[in-house]
Amino acid sequence: MSASFVPAGEHPAGSYNPKTSIVPAGHDFRRERTKRDHESIGPFKRSGTDHFDGKSGWSRGYFYTRPNRQDVEMNFYDGQTLEDLNKLEHHHRDFYGRETYRPRDLLRYISPTDARPRRLIVQATPSAMAYSPAGDWRRAKLTGDVPIIFKLSEWALSPSDRSENGNRNLFGIFDTIIRTCLVAPLLLTLLSLPIDKAWANSDFEDTYNEFPNYFWDYPRYAKNRMDMQPIASMEENRAIQKENSADLSYKVRLRRPRQLVVLKDGMWELHHNPNERRSYIFVSWTSKHFNPWESQEDRNKIEQIAQAQVKKYGLNAYWFDVRCLAPKPDEDRYNADVYRMCDVIRGAHLVCVILPQLTDKYKREWGSRLWTLPEAMLSQNSEVKFCSPEEEKMLTKLDMTDEIWTTNDGQGEATRLLAEHFSSVLTLGRLELFAAALEALSAKRFTAYIQNKGNVELAYALMGFLNRRVQLDGSENLFQALARLSLENDTDGVVERMICMFPDPDQGANHVLSGLIGPDQYGARLWDIQPLCQVSGIGQNNEIIVDQCRGVSIRWKAFPQMQYKRGFGFKRLVSEILLRAGVYTTAIGALLVISQGLSLDVDLHRKVDPKNNLEEAKDIVFIVIGGLAVLFSLILAGIAPLAVRKLFGGKIRDSAPWLVGFEGVMPIKELERVVFGNCRGRLTYESSSTPFCERHAHERLGREPFWVARSSNSQLVVDPPPLPHGHRFFTLVDTGQLTVSIFSAVRPPSVALICGREGGMLRTLLCHYERSNNCLYRETVIRMDSMTMNKAKELGWIKLDLGRKTP
Repeated sequence: MSASFVPAGEHPAGSYNPKTSIVPAGHDFRRERTKRDHESIGPFKRSGTDHFDGKSGWSRGYFYTRPNRQDVEMNFYDGQTLEDLNKLEHHHRDFYGRETYRPRDLLRYISPTDARPRRLIVQATPSAMAYSPAGDWRRAKLTGDVPIIFKLSEWALSPSDRSENGNRNLFGIFDTIIRTCLVAPLLLTLLSLPIDKAWANSDFEDTYNEFPNYFWDYPRYAKNRMDMQPIASMEENRAIQKENSADLSYKVRLRRPRQLVVLKDGMWELHHNPNERRSYIFVSWTSKHFNPWESQEDRNKIEQIAQAQVKKYGLNAYWFDVRCLAPKPDEDRYNADVYRMCDVIRGAHLVCVILPQLTDKYKREWGSRLWTLPEAMLSQNSEVKFCSPEEEKMLTKLDMTDEIWTTNDGQGEATRLLAEHFSSVLTLGRLELFAAALEALSAKRFTAYIQNKGNVELAYALMGFLNRRVQLDGSENLFQALARLSLENDTDGVVERMICMFPDPDQGANHVLSGLIGPDQYGARLWDIQPLCQVSGIGQNNEIIVDQCRGVSIRWKAFPQMQYKRGFGFKRLVSEILLRAGVYTTAIGALLVISQGLSLDVDLHRKVDPKNNLEEAKDIVFIVIGGLAVLFSLILAGIAPLAVRKLFGGKIRDSAPWLVGFEGVMPIKELERVVFGNCRGRLTYESSSTPFCERHAHERLGREPFWVARSSNSQLVVDPPPLPHGHRFFTLVDTGQLTVSIFSAVRPPSVALICGREGGMLRTLLCHYERSNNCLYRETVIRMDSMTMNKAKELGWIKLDLGRKTP
């Protein structure tokens, strides 16, 4: 399907800001709204705050309870009020190009049937509704859709079912007999109606519900310039010119330093554009020991030691940042010098570290600075020289990991890998190099060559270890900088792998680094992930634009009626024959009794003479046959519930694929009764889909967690595992694979995105949808069976945020 794109200038004048997608609430858009849109949303009949009154309601065939305002404002809106949210209307363009303007109120989802954003109704267990605070979504009672014939049969037979120890209750048997007598006539009546056989194998579409969504806006940064917004300002033109400039671009590699301090005619002078073949020493120091920017005495100390080392090695030049960097007022040139310093280090004959004294304390203080790691590792020499006014010492890169970077930062393993790589002891792959360098740098102290950049400077320090660099953007954050750096380099899909990682939700703002550095909650690292999608660009905040992933809409309002295929064995054939025979024998028997009884003209108290009353005898025979047929049909009616159970039973060979969720947890036997009407072991737990999974000891089979088996629908869950802050339990049922997974999240996710593969299973992101900016927000990551992928459809451009959505 394709959707027409309307240029930004064709919306109502003064109403739409293409960068923020927000319009003032006072504008009248009634004329732009279609009648269908007006009726489905009804913004003029109900204000935004009315959706949070805690009362009951009805919509599209489902009863629900609205959330409580106090709980929502306290737990989800971080101090903002509902009135604040209703002051702005947000522009939205759906998959088919239809535009709407709405204030933000309840959590929404994209309807897989008409691609419109609709308010989400979440079915919940009684325990969840009673003990979990309300969220910004509607709640409904957990329900299934079981055929009425099967419901009646199970109601009659359930009292006599065997208990867990295999015994039957005598009282239950009598109860079943009474119930069977009550439901048998109704069952026969229903079976006689010209309706489809509910137990018959169904024809169904063998694909999950698609997620009809597309991201229409321009990204902040696109992998291909053709997808960027057309240049509209002189400032943007200037940025592109700077990026292509040999003097100001960070991308252009330096063959030689732009400036060097050179010994000429017995004088040390700052020399511009030095000869490419001139050898020099790179001078390293830290502001914790010296302040050469403001103290002439400290500057002289450093330069005296540097000049002595230059002469000792028979050279005549050195690079000292205080003298060789451009003046700070010339910000563009200064930034270019700083972020191309890695080229200066690579070209140096020797790196010389200058300290007040050569003690472990001073060396570790030097090693704690962010920029000293690339200064040591990128040197072409395998050794780094440490100098003080009194002594000097050579250390190899491997020696430095023992003396400097082991105890002070906790990242000794990553630093050791870098030292071995740059000492040619081992070779790291591109992905391993990226992760090891980032892990080692993340523990360093930021002293900021570039002021007011915060931890974004980490990304620019990382550039020195990579082949290609990016141009500095003063308004971006760490996530955007790292994503741009990854997309610019051939890093084996770092961002694509990162979105599949499942870091600790309690890490908060550090989730970016935790998704790149350490193992996630499943014990996987970046290189364990095989991407199944492509990142096409970076959004305006912490979003990325994902293409070619597979998406599935999750159903929350109720379980659908199950459609499945089973083998048609001999027992099922006999059961269907008996059911149909019961209907037909009743009809035939009743017809015989009535028709022959009306035509019989004989006194029943008179002795029948077969010779003289042959016709009367025939009538009596037919009446007897009819009576026997009715009696036989009554017997069949008595076993009708058993026959119906047999018809609905059997091994399921294939079933219609749905992802259905509900809030809370429920014992799997009770859950199967909701979904199928009875419990015959059709549903099983996934063995390794979420951190809450439990497995059998000898086979890779899922096992019901003990705390779930003990739970009751009307009571609080007993001894559940600890949850991250703000999380609650949800359960996901995959009817295609007939599996159950328990996970935790802040909000109920309405979309499952298949983005990668790891350890023989799919990495699937569960995300909730935010209409106000047409964005998906990752709630959690689960592992799914690989067969799921073939039943999910590919998506185009989707905007994805890896964090939690707040107003």
